[in-house]
Amino acid sequence: MKNIFTAFALILLAFQTFVVQANESVESTVEALLENNRNIEGEFLQITYDEQGKTLQTSAGVFLLAKPNQFVWDSISPFAQRIVSDGKTIIVWDVDLEQATKKPLSGSVKNSPAALLGQPASQVLPNYDVTMMNSETFSLSPKESQDLFESLTLSFNGKVISEMTILDTLGQTTKIQFKDVETHNGVAKDNFTLDLPDYVDVIEEG
Repeated sequence: MKNIFTAFALILLAFQTFVVQANESVESTVEALLENNRNIEGEFLQITYDEQGKTLQTSAGVFLLAKPNQFVWDSISPFAQRIVSDGKTIIVWDVDLEQATKKPLSGSVKNSPAALLGQPASQVLPNYDVTMMNSETFSLSPKESQDLFESLTLSFNGKVISEMTILDTLGQTTKIQFKDVETHNGVAKDNFTLDLPDYVDVIEEG
């Protein structure tokens, strides 16, 4: 975090030390919260707004997360879409279009919002400047300008994630509300495999 050889030098040094310690404390708090939300499941409501606040898209569904980097993100309405990662490969299946994209879970994923809940927080958080907005809400700004979003806000209810808000580089805002979130101690790996029907056109990338 971005945080005179005069009489004020010692005061300035003391203040800088306080800021560093405070920032380290905030990062430790966020790290603990993220680690607490790596094995979870529940429902979600995702809404994307344009720069003027007009709703562009709304979707709802269920999700399942399990470390490391395993997840199922099922959009049920208004269009069926299933996104599945086994920790190494990610498949995005647009059910109505009978089309799926398959690619390695690597590269820019390390700095993406998905990585925040998939990878160890201690590996991901160094990519961000972290600011506490209140006791349960934190703002994260990527340190690298080439990232696909400008800022990301995480909100928790107790120790459980309740909302993620993403401001992208185009000025659009995506808000994801998590509902009925429950933790688990691990689930079968079969949950993160996807057997696509023969009629689905599969596009492989990377």
